[in-house]
Amino acid sequence: MPKKKHRLPSPLLFSPFSCSSSSARQLSDWQLLSLMRLLRAGGHFWLALAVSYALLGLGTAASSALGCYSRIFSFGDSLTDTGNYVRLTGTKNPSPYGEPPYGTTFFGRPTGRASDGRLVIDFIAQEFGLANVTAIQEGTAPADFQRGANFAIISATANNGSFFAGKGMDITPFSLDTQMIWFRAHMQQLAQNTGINVLSDALVALGEIGGNDYNFAFSKGIPRDKVRAFVPAVVDKLAATVEELIGMGARAFMVPGNLPFGCAPLYLRRFRSSGGRDYDASTGCLTWFNRFAEYHNRVLNARLDQLRLLHPEVTIVYADWYGAMMSIFQAPGRLGITNALLACCGNQTVACGKPGCSVCDDPSTYGSWDGTHPTEAVYKVIADGVLHGSHASPLPLAKTCPPS
Repeated sequence: MPKKKHRLPSPLLFSPFSCSSSSARQLSDWQLLSLMRLLRAGGHFWLALAVSYALLGLGTAASSALGCYSRIFSFGDSLTDTGNYVRLTGTKNPSPYGEPPYGTTFFGRPTGRASDGRLVIDFIAQEFGLANVTAIQEGTAPADFQRGANFAIISATANNGSFFAGKGMDITPFSLDTQMIWFRAHMQQLAQNTGINVLSDALVALGEIGGNDYNFAFSKGIPRDKVRAFVPAVVDKLAATVEELIGMGARAFMVPGNLPFGCAPLYLRRFRSSGGRDYDASTGCLTWFNRFAEYHNRVLNARLDQLRLLHPEVTIVYADWYGAMMSIFQAPGRLGITNALLACCGNQTVACGKPGCSVCDDPSTYGSWDGTHPTEAVYKVIADGVLHGSHASPLPLAKTCPPS
C-alpha cells in the first residue's frame, strides 16, 4: 500500500516562505529565534512551520504574547527604583534620594530615582511605548498601572535577611522576596479587575539585583573568598524567581548582570589600595572588584542558558550592563563622558542630597552621579547597548518585539 501523505492544515496552503503571497514578509530575528526554539526543543517540522506562519501574521489566531509588550514589570535595587524607597521611608526618615539635586537633569525635580535623571528601565519603557511605568508604592488602583509596575527598591538584595544572618551579617534588607510579595498581591488585584493574565504579553525586567548582596558584605569587611561563595546562592535566587514567574505566565525576560562597581568613585575611595596591581592600568578601576562582577555574570549567564533549554518557549535576554558600562571607562572621551571615574554630586564631606552638597555643571560628562549610581548619560549608553547594540544576548532586546 502506498504511504499515506500528510495533509497540511488549510491555513498553510500559502507558505509563509513563498514570495507569491502578498502578505509574506521577511522573517525577523525575533521570528527566527522563535522558530529555532521549537526546533531545539524537538518540535515537529510542521509545528514549527505553523508557528512561523502565525508569527508572520498569516495565521488565523496569533497569540497576543507574540506581539509587542503591553506592560513592563520590573524588579531590582537602586539602579531601577523609580520611587518606592522614598515613599516607604519618607515620613519617618526622609531619604536624600527624594531631595534636590536628584532628578535635576530630566525631570527637574526629585522622583526617588538615585540619579540626576532617567534610568535604564525608563529608556527601555520608552522604547516599547510604555514610558513612566508606575512604582508600586506610588499607585493606588489598577488604573495607575496600565503600563506595568516597578517593584524595585533602593538597597534591595536578592537574598533575604535569613541568608545574611547565616553569614553573620545583621541586615534586614528589602529583598527580592519582598518584591515578589508585592508582585503577587498586584497580580491578584489585576486579575480581579481585568479577568485576564497580563503577564503573557508583558516584559519582565529582573534586575539588576544581587549586587548589594556582595557590596554589603564587602563593606562589612567580609573576606573576598567568603563573599565569592555567595554567588551561587544569589544566582539560584534569580533563577528561582524566573521559574516562578514563568509558572505564573511570564514569557519574556530581561535579566541584567552586575555593573563594574570597581569603577564607582565610592568604592575606589573605600577600597583604596597602595598596590598598583589592584588597579586596571587602562581604566583606573579596581581590578579585583570588577573580576568579582565578571564571575557573577559568568555564573548568571550559564544559569540563563539552562533556563532557556528548560523553557524554549520563553524569551530570556541577558543584559550586559557590565560590558556596556566598561565601554565608557575604556574610551571615556568617545562619548563625551570625560570624568568617567568621578562623581558629579556630593563629596567625602557632604553627600549628594544633603544641604550644602556640591554639584557639577554638566552631569552628562560624569560617569557617576553621587559616587555610587551612574548618571543619566551612562544609563542611556547602557540602555542603547542592550536595546540595539551588542550588549545583550542572544539578541538585542528591541528585536524580541516583532515589528508592527
